[in-house]
Amino acid sequence: MATERVSSSSLATTTTPAAADLPRRPELAAFVQQLVAALDERVLAVVLYGPAARGEEAAGTGEAELNVLVVLRDLELATLAAAGPALARWLKRGLPHPRLVTPETLAAAADVFPIELAEITERHVLVHGRFPHAELPAIDGEHLRLQCERELREKLMRLEEAYAASGGRERTLRQVLVASFPTFAALFRACLRLHTGTPVPPASIAAMESFCAHADIDPSVFVDVDRLRRGLAVEVSVPTLFARYHAAIVRAVGAVDRFVSRSNAP
Repeated sequence: MATERVSSSSLATTTTPAAADLPRRPELAAFVQQLVAALDERVLAVVLYGPAARGEEAAGTGEAELNVLVVLRDLELATLAAAGPALARWLKRGLPHPRLVTPETLAAAADVFPIELAEITERHVLVHGRFPHAELPAIDGEHLRLQCERELREKLMRLEEAYAASGGRERTLRQVLVASFPTFAALFRACLRLHTGTPVPPASIAAMESFCAHADIDPSVFVDVDRLRRGLAVEVSVPTLFARYHAAIVRAVGAVDRFVSRSNAP
Protein backbone atom coordinates (compact mmCIF):
# COMPACT_ATOMS: atom_id res chain seq x y z
CA MET A 1 0.00 0.00 0.00
CA ALA A 2 1.34 3.42 -0.91
CA THR A 3 2.00 5.78 1.98
CA GLU A 4 0.68 9.31 1.66
CA ARG A 5 2.91 12.07 2.99
CA VAL A 6 1.55 15.50 3.82
CA SER A 7 4.06 18.35 3.88
CA SER A 8 3.62 20.69 6.81
CA SER A 9 4.20 23.61 4.46
CA SER A 10 1.31 22.43 2.27
CA LEU A 11 -1.20 22.66 5.11
CA ALA A 12 -3.16 25.88 5.05
CA THR A 13 -1.69 28.06 7.79
CA THR A 14 -4.13 30.58 9.13
CA THR A 15 -3.98 33.39 11.63
CA THR A 16 -7.63 33.74 12.58
CA PRO A 17 -9.62 36.66 13.99
CA ALA A 18 -8.80 35.20 17.40
CA ALA A 19 -5.54 37.15 17.20
CA ALA A 20 -7.45 40.41 17.44
CA ASP A 21 -9.21 39.13 20.57
CA LEU A 22 -6.03 38.40 22.52
CA PRO A 23 -6.17 41.64 24.54
CA ARG A 24 -9.52 40.40 25.90
CA ARG A 25 -7.77 37.34 27.30
CA PRO A 26 -5.54 38.94 29.93
CA GLU A 27 -4.48 35.55 31.30
CA LEU A 28 -2.69 34.79 28.01
CA ALA A 29 -1.02 38.19 27.82
CA ALA A 30 0.10 37.88 31.45
CA PHE A 31 1.45 34.36 30.88
CA VAL A 32 3.56 35.44 27.90
CA GLN A 33 4.85 38.51 29.74
CA GLN A 34 5.84 36.45 32.80
CA LEU A 35 7.43 33.72 30.68
CA VAL A 36 9.52 36.14 28.62
CA ALA A 37 10.54 38.02 31.76
CA ALA A 38 11.81 34.77 33.27
CA LEU A 39 13.44 33.23 30.19
CA ASP A 40 14.12 36.15 27.83
CA GLU A 41 15.58 34.86 24.53
CA ARG A 42 15.10 31.23 25.56
CA VAL A 43 11.43 31.69 24.57
CA LEU A 44 11.46 31.26 20.79
CA ALA A 45 7.70 31.27 20.22
CA VAL A 46 4.33 31.11 21.95
CA VAL A 47 1.59 29.73 19.71
CA LEU A 48 -2.15 29.48 20.31
CA TYR A 49 -3.87 26.50 18.68
CA GLY A 50 -7.06 24.48 19.01
CA PRO A 51 -10.51 26.03 19.58
CA ALA A 52 -9.24 29.56 20.26
CA ALA A 53 -7.23 29.60 17.03
CA ARG A 54 -10.34 28.44 15.17
CA GLY A 55 -12.52 31.07 16.84
CA GLU A 56 -14.69 28.53 18.63
CA GLU A 57 -16.20 29.20 22.03
CA ALA A 58 -16.25 26.56 24.74
CA ALA A 59 -19.74 25.39 25.64
CA GLY A 60 -21.44 27.65 28.16
CA THR A 61 -18.46 29.98 28.69
CA GLY A 62 -18.54 32.45 25.80
CA GLU A 63 -14.76 32.02 25.51
CA ALA A 64 -12.56 29.57 23.65
CA GLU A 65 -10.31 27.12 25.46
CA LEU A 66 -6.70 28.28 25.43
CA ASN A 67 -4.33 25.61 24.12
CA VAL A 68 -0.78 26.94 24.06
CA LEU A 69 2.45 25.66 22.54
CA VAL A 70 5.66 27.14 23.96
CA VAL A 71 8.78 26.69 21.83
CA LEU A 72 11.90 27.01 23.98
CA ARG A 73 15.57 27.10 23.03
CA ASP A 74 16.20 24.13 25.34
CA LEU A 75 14.46 21.94 27.89
CA GLU A 76 17.27 21.91 30.43
CA LEU A 77 16.06 21.56 34.02
CA ALA A 78 17.25 25.10 34.78
CA THR A 79 15.09 26.45 31.95
CA LEU A 80 12.06 24.46 33.10
CA ALA A 81 12.55 25.62 36.68
CA ALA A 82 12.71 29.24 35.56
CA ALA A 83 9.44 28.77 33.63
CA GLY A 84 7.79 27.24 36.71
CA PRO A 85 6.24 30.36 38.32
CA ALA A 86 4.57 31.48 35.08
CA LEU A 87 3.27 27.95 34.48
CA ALA A 88 1.99 27.67 38.05
CA ARG A 89 -0.02 30.89 37.74
CA TRP A 90 -1.46 29.70 34.42
CA LEU A 91 -2.47 26.30 35.79
CA LYS A 92 -3.96 27.88 38.92
CA ARG A 93 -6.53 29.48 36.62
CA GLY A 94 -7.65 26.00 35.56
CA LEU A 95 -6.21 26.35 32.07
CA PRO A 96 -4.76 23.45 30.03
CA HIS A 97 -1.08 22.73 30.59
CA PRO A 98 1.01 24.41 27.86
CA ARG A 99 3.01 22.09 25.63
CA LEU A 100 6.73 22.76 26.09
CA VAL A 101 8.94 21.85 23.13
CA THR A 102 12.12 22.81 21.34
CA PRO A 103 12.27 23.06 17.53
CA GLU A 104 14.06 19.69 17.57
CA THR A 105 11.57 17.84 19.79
CA LEU A 106 8.65 19.30 17.84
CA ALA A 107 10.10 18.06 14.54
CA ALA A 108 10.87 14.65 16.05
CA ALA A 109 7.23 14.30 17.16
CA ALA A 110 5.89 14.23 13.58
CA ASP A 111 5.72 10.43 13.50
CA VAL A 112 4.39 10.05 17.07
CA PHE A 113 1.88 12.91 17.32
CA PRO A 114 0.87 13.67 13.73
CA ILE A 115 -2.66 14.72 14.75
CA GLU A 116 -1.43 17.43 17.09
CA LEU A 117 1.31 18.61 14.74
CA ALA A 118 -1.09 18.91 11.80
CA GLU A 119 -3.63 20.74 13.96
CA ILE A 120 -1.03 23.23 15.19
CA THR A 121 0.52 23.76 11.77
CA GLU A 122 -2.74 24.12 9.90
CA ARG A 123 -4.40 26.75 12.07
CA HIS A 124 -2.66 28.74 14.77
CA VAL A 125 -2.17 32.23 16.15
CA LEU A 126 1.40 33.40 16.73
CA VAL A 127 1.37 35.22 20.07
CA HIS A 128 5.10 35.76 20.50
CA GLY A 129 8.31 35.18 18.57
CA ARG A 130 8.71 33.17 15.37
CA PHE A 131 7.13 29.77 14.69
CA PRO A 132 8.92 27.97 11.80
CA HIS A 133 5.96 25.80 10.80
CA ALA A 134 7.06 25.58 7.17
CA GLU A 135 10.31 23.92 8.28
CA LEU A 136 8.59 21.04 10.04
CA PRO A 137 8.83 17.57 8.46
CA ALA A 138 6.16 15.94 6.34
CA ILE A 139 3.42 14.01 8.09
CA ASP A 140 3.29 10.35 7.11
CA GLY A 141 -0.24 9.28 6.19
CA GLU A 142 0.17 5.86 7.79
CA HIS A 143 1.35 7.39 11.06
CA LEU A 144 -1.67 9.69 10.94
CA ARG A 145 -4.06 6.79 10.27
CA LEU A 146 -2.60 4.73 13.11
CA GLN A 147 -2.94 7.55 15.60
CA CYS A 148 -6.47 8.32 14.41
CA GLU A 149 -7.53 4.70 14.87
CA ARG A 150 -5.73 4.32 18.20
CA GLU A 151 -7.16 7.54 19.61
CA LEU A 152 -10.67 6.80 18.38
CA ARG A 153 -10.63 3.33 19.92
CA GLU A 154 -9.22 4.64 23.21
CA LYS A 155 -11.78 7.47 23.41
CA LEU A 156 -14.55 5.01 22.56
CA MET A 157 -13.41 2.87 25.50
CA ARG A 158 -13.49 5.94 27.76
CA LEU A 159 -17.01 6.74 26.51
CA GLU A 160 -18.21 3.22 27.31
CA GLU A 161 -16.56 3.27 30.73
CA ALA A 162 -18.23 6.59 31.50
CA TYR A 163 -21.59 5.14 30.51
CA ALA A 164 -21.06 2.12 32.75
CA ALA A 165 -20.19 4.39 35.68
CA SER A 166 -23.12 6.75 35.05
CA GLY A 167 -25.81 4.42 36.34
CA GLY A 168 -27.97 5.75 33.51
CA ARG A 169 -28.34 9.12 35.24
CA GLU A 170 -29.42 11.66 32.64
CA ARG A 171 -27.40 14.53 34.11
CA THR A 172 -24.22 12.44 34.05
CA LEU A 173 -24.85 11.27 30.49
CA ARG A 174 -25.40 14.86 29.40
CA GLN A 175 -22.06 15.83 30.95
CA VAL A 176 -20.29 12.96 29.19
CA LEU A 177 -21.76 13.93 25.82
CA VAL A 178 -20.81 17.58 26.20
CA ALA A 179 -17.29 16.82 27.47
CA SER A 180 -16.48 14.24 24.78
CA PHE A 181 -17.76 16.23 21.80
CA PRO A 182 -14.65 18.43 21.28
CA THR A 183 -12.36 15.40 21.51
CA PHE A 184 -14.22 13.45 18.85
CA ALA A 185 -14.49 16.58 16.70
CA ALA A 186 -10.70 16.96 16.79
CA LEU A 187 -10.24 13.29 15.86
CA PHE A 188 -12.73 13.52 13.00
CA ARG A 189 -10.87 16.60 11.75
CA ALA A 190 -7.66 14.57 11.80
CA CYS A 191 -9.31 11.70 9.94
CA LEU A 192 -10.36 14.08 7.17
CA ARG A 193 -6.69 14.79 6.51
CA LEU A 194 -6.36 11.19 5.34
CA HIS A 195 -8.33 12.26 2.27
CA THR A 196 -5.93 13.94 -0.13
CA GLY A 197 -7.26 17.34 -1.11
CA THR A 198 -10.11 17.31 1.38
CA PRO A 199 -10.41 20.73 3.06
CA VAL A 200 -10.77 20.52 6.84
CA PRO A 201 -13.47 22.88 8.14
CA PRO A 202 -12.36 24.87 11.18
CA ALA A 203 -15.68 24.62 13.05
CA SER A 204 -16.17 21.42 15.05
CA ILE A 205 -19.68 20.65 13.83
CA ALA A 206 -18.73 21.34 10.19
CA ALA A 207 -15.75 18.99 10.52
CA MET A 208 -18.00 16.30 11.98
CA GLU A 209 -20.52 16.67 9.18
CA SER A 210 -17.78 16.47 6.56
CA PHE A 211 -16.32 13.36 8.21
CA CYS A 212 -19.76 11.75 8.32
CA ALA A 213 -20.25 12.40 4.60
CA HIS A 214 -17.02 10.50 3.85
CA ALA A 215 -17.69 7.74 6.40
CA ASP A 216 -21.36 7.19 5.46
CA ILE A 217 -22.62 8.11 8.93
CA ASP A 218 -25.78 10.08 9.74
CA PRO A 219 -24.48 13.43 11.10
CA SER A 220 -27.73 14.38 12.85
CA VAL A 221 -26.63 12.85 16.15
CA PHE A 222 -23.59 15.14 16.27
CA VAL A 223 -25.75 18.13 15.37
CA ASP A 224 -27.97 17.25 18.35
CA VAL A 225 -25.01 16.87 20.73
CA ASP A 226 -23.66 20.22 19.52
CA ARG A 227 -27.05 21.77 20.30
CA LEU A 228 -27.00 20.13 23.73
CA ARG A 229 -23.57 21.54 24.56
CA ARG A 230 -24.73 25.02 23.54
CA GLY A 231 -27.73 24.79 25.86
CA LEU A 232 -30.30 24.34 23.09
CA ALA A 233 -33.23 21.93 23.08
CA VAL A 234 -33.10 18.55 21.35
CA GLU A 235 -36.07 16.45 20.35
CA VAL A 236 -34.91 13.15 21.86
CA SER A 237 -34.12 12.10 25.40
CA VAL A 238 -30.52 12.23 26.59
CA PRO A 239 -30.29 8.40 27.00
CA THR A 240 -31.57 7.94 23.44
CA LEU A 241 -29.15 10.56 22.16
CA PHE A 242 -26.27 8.83 23.98
CA ALA A 243 -27.17 5.50 22.38
CA ARG A 244 -27.18 7.07 18.90
CA TYR A 245 -23.91 8.88 19.63
CA HIS A 246 -22.23 5.67 20.77
CA ALA A 247 -23.40 3.79 17.67
CA ALA A 248 -22.06 6.56 15.41
CA ILE A 249 -18.64 6.51 17.13
CA VAL A 250 -18.48 2.72 16.70
CA ARG A 251 -19.11 3.16 12.97
CA ALA A 252 -16.49 5.90 12.80
CA VAL A 253 -13.82 3.61 14.23
CA GLY A 254 -14.55 1.07 11.51
CA ALA A 255 -14.41 3.73 8.80
CA VAL A 256 -10.85 4.92 9.44
CA ASP A 257 -9.18 1.95 7.74
CA ARG A 258 -11.24 2.60 4.61
CA PHE A 259 -10.11 6.22 4.52
CA VAL A 260 -6.52 5.28 3.68
CA SER A 261 -7.46 2.82 0.95
CA ARG A 262 -9.66 5.46 -0.70
CA SER A 263 -7.02 8.19 -0.48
CA ASN A 264 -4.39 5.86 -2.00
CA ALA A 265 -6.61 4.63 -4.81
CA PRO A 266 -5.26 5.47 -8.30
